[in-house]
Amino acid sequence: MEYIIWLMLGTVYGTIVGVIPVAGATIGLLAVFGMIDSFLGNPYLGVVFMTAFLGAVSSSDSFTSILTGIPGSGSTAASIIDGYPMARNGQGARAVGIALMDSTVNGLFWGLLAFGLMPFYSKLILFFGIPEFAALMLLSLACVGFITVKNPMLSIASVALGLFLGMIGQDPGTGAYRFTFGWDYLAAGIQIVPIIAGLFAVPEIIDCLRGKMKKPPPMVDYWSQLKQGFSDCWQHRRDMMRGGVIGFFTGILPGIGGSAGDMMAYGATVAKHPKEQFGNGNVKGLIGCEGANNAQKPASLIPTILFGIPGAPFAAIMMAVCIMLGLELGTPSLLEDQKFMWAIAGGFLISTVISFIICIFIARWIVKILEIPTWIYAAVISTVVVWSSFQYSGTINDLYILVVCGIIGFFAKQIGLSRPAILLAYVVAEKFENYTQQSFTLYTWSEILSRPLTLALLIVSILIVINSVRKFNGINFN
Repeated sequence: MEYIIWLMLGTVYGTIVGVIPVAGATIGLLAVFGMIDSFLGNPYLGVVFMTAFLGAVSSSDSFTSILTGIPGSGSTAASIIDGYPMARNGQGARAVGIALMDSTVNGLFWGLLAFGLMPFYSKLILFFGIPEFAALMLLSLACVGFITVKNPMLSIASVALGLFLGMIGQDPGTGAYRFTFGWDYLAAGIQIVPIIAGLFAVPEIIDCLRGKMKKPPPMVDYWSQLKQGFSDCWQHRRDMMRGGVIGFFTGILPGIGGSAGDMMAYGATVAKHPKEQFGNGNVKGLIGCEGANNAQKPASLIPTILFGIPGAPFAAIMMAVCIMLGLELGTPSLLEDQKFMWAIAGGFLISTVISFIICIFIARWIVKILEIPTWIYAAVISTVVVWSSFQYSGTINDLYILVVCGIIGFFAKQIGLSRPAILLAYVVAEKFENYTQQSFTLYTWSEILSRPLTLALLIVSILIVINSVRKFNGINFN
C-alpha cells in the first residue's frame, strides 16, 4: 500500500510540475532532497516516487509549450515550433491529444526496453576494468562537451570548469585540501544540490521573471479534437516511432538527451518530408518530436544505473538522492537488487499510464493554470531551490554557495557554456581522477593501448573532438 501511495503522489506531483513553465524534471526533483527523511526507513519508496514523478512530468510538460509557446522544460522546446501554431489556429486540443498519445506510447515502449533489458546491459560491466572505466569517463566528457556545443573552446572551458568544481575539497590520493580558499565549508567539496540549482534553476528563474506569459487560447471541441490527435499519431506512426528512436539513443549518451534529442527528432521529421511546410502547425512536426522526450528519460537512466554516469541533469539528482538513501548507482551489487529494479521500472511505467489518464481529464483546466503570472511560478521555484539547498548544513553558508553557483549558471548560459557539460564533468571528476591515476599506476601506455575496449573508447573520444573542430572551422569530411 505504501508503494501505491508514493507512486500516486509522485505521479500527481510530476503532472503539476510539468505544467509549470521552465520547471521540468531537473528543478522538480530538487524538492526531493527536503523529503529524504520520509524515505530513510524504506529507500525503495523514494525510488518509486522519483521514477513516478519522472514518468508523469515527461507527459505533462508539453502543455505549456503547446498552449503558450513557452517551454515547459528544455526537452519540449521543439514542440513549440508546430504545436503552438496549432493552438493559435484553434487546434489546441488536437495538439494536446497528439502530445499525450505520442508521449505515452514512446514512454511505455522505450521504458520497457530500457528496464526490461537491464539485466543484459549489466553484463557489459564484465568487460570493464580500471582503464576501460577511465576511457568511458573521457568519452562521456567528449560527448557532452563537444556534441552539444559548436565552439570547441567553449566545450573545453565547460568541461574544465566542471572538473575544477568537482575537484574542490579533499584530494582522494593525498588527503590534502585543495581549492577551498581557506573556507572550511568546502572541505568536503561543493554539494550537488547548489550546483544543479545554480546551473539550471537560477537562470530559468531569471528568464521567468523577465518574460511575460502568453495567454493560452481556449480549447474548442475538446473531445473530438482530442480523438483526432490520437488518430493522427496512428496515421503518422512512423514519424512517432522515429522520434522515439532518436530520443532513446541520444538519451543513452551522457548529457546529450533533453532538448538535443527533441530538436534532432524534429529535424529528422522535417528532412523526411521535404515537400511540406513546417512551423505553421504541421501535425507531423509535433508528432515527430514529442515522443523523443519520453524515450530519452528511461534511456538516460541506463548509463546512470550501470556506470554511475548521469545521462541527463535530472539523472544526476536521482544519483545524489539514491546515495543519501544508501543506494549507490553504478555499483554491481545494485544491479542485482531486484527490488530496486522493480521499483524504478514500475514507478516509471505505471505513472506514465496514470498520467495519461489524468491529463486527458484535466487538460481543459490546465489552460486556467497557465494564466497565472510568471512571477508566481518564479517565487515557487525560488522557494524550492533555497529550501533544498539548506538541507545540507542548514547554515548561511548553504545560501552563499547557492549564490556563487547561481552566478556561474547565469553567466554560463549568457556566454554559451554547456551547463550539462559542466554538471557531468563535476559529477565524474572524482571517479575520472581515481581511475586515471590507477590506470597509470598499474599499467604502462603500451598495456593500456593493447586493451581493445579501452582503445576503441579512446579513438571514439578523439574522433568526436576532431569532428567538432572540423565543423567549427567549416571543414567537411568529404
